Amino acid sequence: MILLGKTHTSHIKYQIAAGVAAICINLLFPDLIYALRFWILGFVILIIGMPHGALDHIIAFKAFKKAKNPKTQFLFYFSYLSVMLVYGLFWIYSPLAGFILFLIMTLYHFGQADAERFSIDGFPKNVLLYSRGLTVVGLILFGSDPYYSSAVIEEVTSFSFSEYAFTVLDPNFYTLFFALIYPACFFLISTFKTDIRQDGWMSMDAVVVPLLFSLCEPIFAFSVYFGCWHAFNHTKTMLNYLNSFDMDVNMKWFYRSTFLYSVLSYAGLFVTYLILKAFGNAELLVALLFIVISVLTLPHMFVVEKMYRNFSPKNN
Repeated sequence: MILLGKTHTSHIKYQIAAGVAAICINLLFPDLIYALRFWILGFVILIIGMPHGALDHIIAFKAFKKAKNPKTQFLFYFSYLSVMLVYGLFWIYSPLAGFILFLIMTLYHFGQADAERFSIDGFPKNVLLYSRGLTVVGLILFGSDPYYSSAVIEEVTSFSFSEYAFTVLDPNFYTLFFALIYPACFFLISTFKTDIRQDGWMSMDAVVVPLLFSLCEPIFAFSVYFGCWHAFNHTKTMLNYLNSFDMDVNMKWFYRSTFLYSVLSYAGLFVTYLILKAFGNAELLVALLFIVISVLTLPHMFVVEKMYRNFSPKNN
């Protein structure tokens, strides 16, 4: 497994500052945030969301140790697009199963990207990975407005978890439960692994992220977390991986190298947006946007999983 240590922690203070600022702005100007939430999400996807997935074709040839030639390029793109197609069909024929798979993917993928900041491995690392993923995914579902999340999911799956879950327990219970999972696990692990506290920044991070989802408008909270934490952390990890091959890459190189693939993705998203906007249903728009993200994420996960397995201290 990858052990990045302090390569991510130099940025965590800025992530915490962004999270605190987002919470304060949302509390002070809730109507403004509500009006701008989709614009903020779109901005995050354009600036860092799509580009961070557009490195896959470069990462893949390093991770799978394949020579880059027309044959291997064809096999990569064919396999990549085939996974997207199969998962897309899965959503069409079994939307509820597709959604459950999406939750599992997101839980692991988000937790994995964030847990790479810790210079530990084994069981403690896995506890932080899965607890982080559970908190983020749980609060996407049961954060500040669980009824909105339920409405979005129902648009695609025809299943209303609010009808079942909220008749058993109050929605606030679920919010509090998922908000406490990662902080509790973090502070438990940190009592035995004191080096993971990183002078208090990691401890603050363990509190700020749950508060972000618990107090802020759902789309806005996801946008801030996805851009400032997940996509940024993941991008830094991939650049570190490529640098382990003496490629000497940086953020400027990142945007230059992903520009063409990002533009193609932007065009596809824009066409999808125009089609969905014609229906005039905001919940449907959000739901299908997340379906598109999930379809793009699955092959991306396969590539970065191989990267994580290859990238160990001996590669640095």
